[in-house]
Amino acid sequence: MTLEELAASLGFPSFVPLFAVALALALVVGLIILVPILLRVIEIANYAYSNSRIQVMSSRIIPEEKLKEMIEASSLAEVVAALEPTDYSPYLHEMMEERSEAIERALNRHTADSYREVATMVPMDLKAVLAVLLRKWDIYNIKLILRGVYAERSPDEIRADLVPVGELAPSKIGELAEARSLEELVSNLDGTPYSRLAESLQLFDQTRNLTVLEARLDNILYEDAWKDMTSKPLDENLLALKNYLATNIDVVNLKFLFRAKKDGLTAGSIEGYLVKGGGLQESLIKSILEMDTVDNVVAALEGTKYYQPVLGAVPEYESTGSVLPIELALDGYLVRVGKNISITQPFGIGPAIGYLSMKEMEIRNVRTLARGIEAGLSPDEIRNLIMKVGT
Repeated sequence: MTLEELAASLGFPSFVPLFAVALALALVVGLIILVPILLRVIEIANYAYSNSRIQVMSSRIIPEEKLKEMIEASSLAEVVAALEPTDYSPYLHEMMEERSEAIERALNRHTADSYREVATMVPMDLKAVLAVLLRKWDIYNIKLILRGVYAERSPDEIRADLVPVGELAPSKIGELAEARSLEELVSNLDGTPYSRLAESLQLFDQTRNLTVLEARLDNILYEDAWKDMTSKPLDENLLALKNYLATNIDVVNLKFLFRAKKDGLTAGSIEGYLVKGGGLQESLIKSILEMDTVDNVVAALEGTKYYQPVLGAVPEYESTGSVLPIELALDGYLVRVGKNISITQPFGIGPAIGYLSMKEMEIRNVRTLARGIEAGLSPDEIRNLIMKVGT
């Protein structure tokens, strides 16, 4: 087709010069090519500032070598001194005494501020994505309150341990902490996504085991998030979050299954506690439910991404008889997934997921070593309780 014929087919009048037609066509083609590029550049620019700040925050995560030094500390005073050059320093100055509980409260306040800072930095279209991660702290707080009420701690004692971050309003969290019975606490959850906890009260009354309620909270959190994630079109950011969420669900389920098999629980008694969704095939989960031993569960995971991390923890499990090494390996693998997403998705939600997952690991490890030192554990014993980034 000649340029004249193309111009005529596009409706250009015959008196329009051919060079003008060519120029117009070039502009149209240029726009078709450039507009997607420009939109991508704008999208990257939106993330560039916030993600650069998050990267700076990530660079201040306590390095492994520093953590190793802290494990060797002979007192909590040495732990506090080691934390002085870190981001925790302002929070440590508010401590009234050097006890592990006081250190934990300082860590929790810093964690809350870190989440708030990240929430204010991410672009508006990612705030809904970040909300999924924030809900984990609602569950953390409700579980703390459950344990506190069950142990008959005072509302002031319970409030001191809470992390004031999440989707629930601080006033609602304060109201929950005032409950004087588990029934009152569950009743106060009316109007929240966690009101379905009431469905497990009868089973708790029969067993008097808080695991019944805590497992139900995990189900609510992850199943709601998974249902939401799988019900809408996914862009690159949502696909990254879906991968991270699927790994969360798999890790929660596997940790529960390993504990159940160690305790000799039957398939019928534990199936209802598992979270629906995740990346593992339903047929594999069902086959694991019927297995009798931890070793069988490990063997069943061959061919999945969880096999190597779990296999590496088996020798320690066999020497201690505890599934904690396996749980730590799974948690460490989850952190690795978050860190990898920060690398593969540098212009979206990746850096936030990577930073927050590493931050949670850091908080957990410092809390663990502080408790261990206060309890008089040896460095080797504490080292076995520390979570590491999995492979």
